[in-house]
Amino acid sequence: MNFKEVQDLLRMMNVDMSEHHALRLFMMADRSQTGSLEDDEFVQFYKMLTQRDDVLRLFQGYSSDGQKMSLRDLEEFLRTEQLEGDRSQQRALELIDCYEPSDTAKMLHAMSIDGFLMYLSSAEGSIFNPHQQGIYQDMSQPLCHYFISSSHNTYLLEDQIRGQSSVEGYIRALKRGCRCVEVDCWDGPNGEPIVYHGHTFTSKILFKDVIAAVGSYAFKASEYPVILSMENHCSVDQQRAMAEHLDHILGDRGS
Repeated sequence: MNFKEVQDLLRMMNVDMSEHHALRLFMMADRSQTGSLEDDEFVQFYKMLTQRDDVLRLFQGYSSDGQKMSLRDLEEFLRTEQLEGDRSQQRALELIDCYEPSDTAKMLHAMSIDGFLMYLSSAEGSIFNPHQQGIYQDMSQPLCHYFISSSHNTYLLEDQIRGQSSVEGYIRALKRGCRCVEVDCWDGPNGEPIVYHGHTFTSKILFKDVIAAVGSYAFKASEYPVILSMENHCSVDQQRAMAEHLDHILGDRGS
């Protein structure tokens, strides 16, 4: 896998990383200096990519030998940090069986740093109350009574100066349940309004494509209203074009 293919993979995985940092990790993993990652080199790249120094320090703080957590080590972590209580030994065995990728470690009733990271990154390691993952609030109040999950410069996939604009930004935000997206509108060629970060080198996308994406994905993750926060810099003629696209694409869903 060459560096361009690695970049494409990172985008598919929604990994937000600068090109400079990704290239540095790539070159460190490319021990054969062939310009591509093969087998163990890719594994090394992945480990560097996902390394969490804070988790490693926590792991080593509870590990007796700094290499693995024994059953007793993991029990102590569960009692002290996770407040698991009297059931900590059975819970530790369950977690090792579920998250530990090494069969050898499983046989020893131990957990490696990889298993520990997988556990903490899972839903079971989440700090949030699982009973509040769904909608549990009173949703009968006026819209202005709620905090709303909002996105800024939704169209940007990268930085605000030279980054790429894409309808994919809207799709990602809406699929994650975002209820307010930003649309910066400017005059475009051939009478078609465009969306981009004005007075910068960011790329440009068509306003009508943005609205089509919103129309398709607005209610995939939630049934509640989506607010289009429009920063309007368009001329009167292109504002008319915007209104036509909103009416034609969204129909009675827009208000």
